[in-house]
Amino acid sequence: MRPIARRSTVIRSVAVLAALGLGLTACSSSSPKGGGAGGGKTAAETLYLEDNTGATAFTEDFNPFDGNSFGRTQNTDSLIYEPLLQYNTLNPTQAPTPWLADKIDWSSDGKTATIHLHSGVKWSDGSPLTSADVAFTYQLVTDNAAANTQGVPKAASITTPDTSTVVLTFASPEMASAQAIGNQLIVQKKQWSAVSGPATAVIKASQAIGTGPYLVDAFAAQKVSYKANPAYWGGKPKVPEVAVANYASNDAATTALAQGQLDLAGNDINNVLTSFVAKDTQHNHLFQTDAPYFPAGNTVALLLNTKSPTAPALADVAVRKAVSAGIDRASMASQCETNYELPASSSGGLTLPLDQSSLNPATAKDLKSGSDASAVQSLLSADGYAKVAGKWTKGGKTISFTIIDPNSFTDYWCDAKAMQQTLNGLGFDVKVNGDMDYNGWNTAITTGKYDVALHWGQGTTAFQRLQFILDSTLTSPVGQPSAGDFSRYQSTAADAAVKQYQNATTPADQQTALNALQQELSTNVPAVPVLYGASWYEFSTANFTGWPTKDNAYVNPTPQDQSYEYMILHLTPVK
Repeated sequence: MRPIARRSTVIRSVAVLAALGLGLTACSSSSPKGGGAGGGKTAAETLYLEDNTGATAFTEDFNPFDGNSFGRTQNTDSLIYEPLLQYNTLNPTQAPTPWLADKIDWSSDGKTATIHLHSGVKWSDGSPLTSADVAFTYQLVTDNAAANTQGVPKAASITTPDTSTVVLTFASPEMASAQAIGNQLIVQKKQWSAVSGPATAVIKASQAIGTGPYLVDAFAAQKVSYKANPAYWGGKPKVPEVAVANYASNDAATTALAQGQLDLAGNDINNVLTSFVAKDTQHNHLFQTDAPYFPAGNTVALLLNTKSPTAPALADVAVRKAVSAGIDRASMASQCETNYELPASSSGGLTLPLDQSSLNPATAKDLKSGSDASAVQSLLSADGYAKVAGKWTKGGKTISFTIIDPNSFTDYWCDAKAMQQTLNGLGFDVKVNGDMDYNGWNTAITTGKYDVALHWGQGTTAFQRLQFILDSTLTSPVGQPSAGDFSRYQSTAADAAVKQYQNATTPADQQTALNALQQELSTNVPAVPVLYGASWYEFSTANFTGWPTKDNAYVNPTPQDQSYEYMILHLTPVK
């Protein structure tokens, strides 16, 4: 349900693809997928993925620059559009795997990235991928902030010395953004040069031209299927078909998963050992067999819109600190997340233990897991608030705001209601609204038309996690979509620390900048760290094998664009 320091590599993508065995033809089973959404497909023909949004119906849109498109919300964009490099976010120190690019070389001053493209890559319409396509893509995200969902830095110049080389030049060092650059999905210049408004354009299934291993086969409101691209440059995938079936909630998806109708899911399942694993202990598995069963991959935060016209109190840092002190993280972890997501312990916002080496000691273990009523009292009293009829009031106005989260996100909806109950008991005036689908919720957050929302963290490095919350260059005025800083928080100190990290030339300088960013989040609280977000992942080996596990963690298996492609290309149908 949930969505950088560069390391050099000499591995050639042709070798990687050979290791994956992508040139092998798929085998299929004659056994039907009993009771599943497949409607007669044999067990090993179709890989079924969970619907990640809880929407009542799918919308036909395969625009990789639109955060609300089908491909983006279902994490299947990279089945069609591919990145330059692949990253294992469970191991930030692991070198990236070459993909559309064999490698990216950086100048010693960090201002120039030279991209060396892999030869022989073709678009699904048969034309070759060239440097013109890659240069066009980076120019597109440079010129269109709303389309820049990866946070790619703005290039000062983009040149193509030849058909297989692209040179990105930046005004200042940008090696810190190397992963954002490598993650960018590449689109075809011939098609997209005629597209107006790339962040909002609707791309129909028939228009989805990419370099990826799959083509859109059929689109319907309740099911979308992809078929293997027989001319894929890496060899025809072994999984013949990938399908996404519509489920209205986590609970519905859980039932389908337990009944063998899904091969892969990425959601919170209450009592997962009983509800899923025990249903078929031979085939139903989790990433790891020991608690908490799912690795921590992000920091779930309560985003506080500092520019909300309906909740002006959130512009007050004392109020934001009081909200953080008032929530009961331990209760949410146990009652709503079945302790699969543990309480955040650091106000600095990093994900622990993943980011332990980057933790600012000043923010270590400074968050209480339970509600701290005395801290709320102290913070708000000192800020001029007094209780009137049981509510904290100043100037005749209470601390009033609404938490939005779709009630189809059963765990987040539980969290939202738990926070409402706890905070209202402490004198806040909190409402919750879950009457929205994923697209409406996501649009409200990205355009700043909300008060408060619980949201999983973004980014795959310590810096990216903090940049997502604190970098004001990622935000836009209320009413316009933003790539980050959804709290609309503006701080010269935070922006300076972001730039300091980007300009850093030594690990010590990087850590100094990370310490400053963590302190900024701790001191001014534009977002409240709540839980360490699980990399949700449940899978079945009944029809396909080759899944990542704790002992073979070759990719982060939680729903993500690039990792889904990489993972599916590792799978082999069961005969």
